[in-house]
Amino acid sequence: MPGRLNAAFAPTKLMRHLKLILSMGFCLVTALAHGASWLTDLNAGRAQAAKEGKNLLINFTGSDWCQWCIKLNQEIFSQPEFDVFASKNLVLVEVDFPKRKAQAAATQKANATLLTQFKVEEFPTLIVVNPQGKIVHRRGYLPGGPKPFVQDMTRALGLATEPPSAMVVAARPKPAAQPVQELPLYGGAPAAAPQRYTELVLKNISGTRKRRFALLNNQTLAAGESARVQLGDSEVSVRCLEIRDQSVVVTVDGQEGQREVFLRK
Repeated sequence: MPGRLNAAFAPTKLMRHLKLILSMGFCLVTALAHGASWLTDLNAGRAQAAKEGKNLLINFTGSDWCQWCIKLNQEIFSQPEFDVFASKNLVLVEVDFPKRKAQAAATQKANATLLTQFKVEEFPTLIVVNPQGKIVHRRGYLPGGPKPFVQDMTRALGLATEPPSAMVVAARPKPAAQPVQELPLYGGAPAAAPQRYTELVLKNISGTRKRRFALLNNQTLAAGESARVQLGDSEVSVRCLEIRDQSVVVTVDGQEGQREVFLRK
């Protein structure tokens, strides 16, 4: 009769439909669980962090060639535990230096400037800036997955951790308020003195073949640009004429002729 299912067939068909619905629901929940969103504009990240009262996590990375950057993304940034922590406490900004992935010239220029501004010398480098714009934590790759990473960030940011319910016996009297101490950079390790250059040093070449940038001492230049470069206790005017695969050709104010400076290895 119309409207009635065959008694032998109905359970099987219903179970198949139920499995399909459950499978689709699980996929949807999984997709939503991995929702960490990374900005690529630092100014936009700063504005959002200030508005939401969150800390800013800046990830300096070589996303398509740096082995430890790739491991960091796979082991931590793509995990749901990190997503939960980041959504509550962080605004995420990626400063990328890819070798194969296409990147706009303006982004390359901006990222090269940030490399110098934050004194980044290796990838990955993670820098946390508080809502007031002050650097409060700096670190590289951390093995072990999202749990030790979240614990490290929790300690560095001074966030409260919730003890297991079985251990909560009674509220203890709060100690007298202590002056707020600034969190140390580099996890409390002694900070090295700023590097003093006695000669021109080519530290890095980034960008694409059509649009390259050279990190020369403390300044990032493109071909045709000039900048005041730290040298000894003063600065000299350097003009970048050409950026090659392993060197740059420059002129230095007050010195005759051109010079070729090779990449330090």
